[in-house]
Amino acid sequence: MSTRSPLIIGAGPAGLTAALELVKRGVTPRLYEASGEVGGLARTPCLHGWRVDAGGHRFFTRSEAVLDIWRSLLPADQWVAVARRSAMLVDGHHVRYPLVGRELLTQLGLRSGARGLGSLAWGRLRHRMRRTARESFEDWGIGEFGTHWYGLFFEGYVRKTWLADPSDLTSDWANQRIRPIRWRDADGFAARDVFLYPRLGPGQLWEAAAAAAADGGAVLSLRSPVAAVRSSGGGWTVELENGQTASGDAVFSSMPLRMLVDALEPAPPQRVRDAAAALTHRALITVGVALGQRHELPYNWVYTPGPEVRVGRIQNYTRWSTELSPPHWHGAHLGLEYFTTSGGDLWAASDDEMARIVERDLRVLGMGAGTVERMMIVRSQFAYPVYDPAREASVAVIRDYLRREHPSLRPMGRNGMHHYDNQDHAMLSAMGSVARYFGEDVDPWGVNTDLRYQESGLLRM
Repeated sequence: MSTRSPLIIGAGPAGLTAALELVKRGVTPRLYEASGEVGGLARTPCLHGWRVDAGGHRFFTRSEAVLDIWRSLLPADQWVAVARRSAMLVDGHHVRYPLVGRELLTQLGLRSGARGLGSLAWGRLRHRMRRTARESFEDWGIGEFGTHWYGLFFEGYVRKTWLADPSDLTSDWANQRIRPIRWRDADGFAARDVFLYPRLGPGQLWEAAAAAAADGGAVLSLRSPVAAVRSSGGGWTVELENGQTASGDAVFSSMPLRMLVDALEPAPPQRVRDAAAALTHRALITVGVALGQRHELPYNWVYTPGPEVRVGRIQNYTRWSTELSPPHWHGAHLGLEYFTTSGGDLWAASDDEMARIVERDLRVLGMGAGTVERMMIVRSQFAYPVYDPAREASVAVIRDYLRREHPSLRPMGRNGMHHYDNQDHAMLSAMGSVARYFGEDVDPWGVNTDLRYQESGLLRM
């Protein structure tokens, strides 16, 4: 019988993938999840048949290993193929996104199109002349889209969603998340831009992962926030907020990297704690709204960069999967996404206050708050790691310290590594962490470092 006794902090995509990989190798881990649900940001809360996808989770990957896990967890009939259609709401127009060159030249008026084309040419010339190794999001955006189109589509949206001046954010994530303007074959590309989605939302997959791990002997404890991660005698003790403890030979952690450093005992050196203190997150509040009146919105997502509404993005759940709504529902089912911080006014707002904000936004958007039949509010405190100038150096300090002093403590996943990962990247970092636990020469920190990684890949079941 194996003497290995790993502990896993967090039951999101990374934590559950680590559990599955450990079980597959004959090791039974214990998992501790702070919330009452599995899946992390990819959970799907459900109330009376209404399901809310808190982040809008498309399933795509270039990794056969990841796809094999998805296949093993849900049969083919539990997946739907969804054609992505997104738009940006600018000056009352739904402008297709990713941006299409011919539409930019005409949809907002010929004068706007000519101005945009001229500023694009100048922006790219200037960008080539001034390009630096580390550039801000603002510099990258102007170089990629020109001042006019960058200002229309991205500046306001980035300010609203990242709660920061674009000049104070790095561009590291931009190449992976923002596609360039398409001048050729835009319709052909749109036809191929298809992703997979579980019928009951992303949480369906991660609930299946939790069940599979439990079948293999893994023990999952929900509502078990970790208060301390203690190193002693070559092993580890994890202490929960309720005072309970568990000991093991290794810890796989997907809790926010800053919180992990704060929880470490003995405490790391001051420079490591300072690096952790510099790491910040953006929080997300997703409000699922059922409207009795049907609105023909032909998009999965509508981005709202303008200041006239507080909502940053709107999901149209009906276009993701009809099974996110109760059977026979004929109205609209939307997910309004609000970006904030854990110290922001939206985070502190009560449900009633959030409802008033949502109703006002619906009125401004022409969707009439009077038809609201149900509202479901989902809060995600550590939704997205912020890419400010301090991030890269701070993560490097922490990573190097942990490698040197605590090689059996293994950060993984989006929050565990403070890296803006997709689900498949979080899974790959967990798979790499488990492989390293078994002595394989794998670097989990090397996952998702391709600056030109785009959201496309394998799509077959």
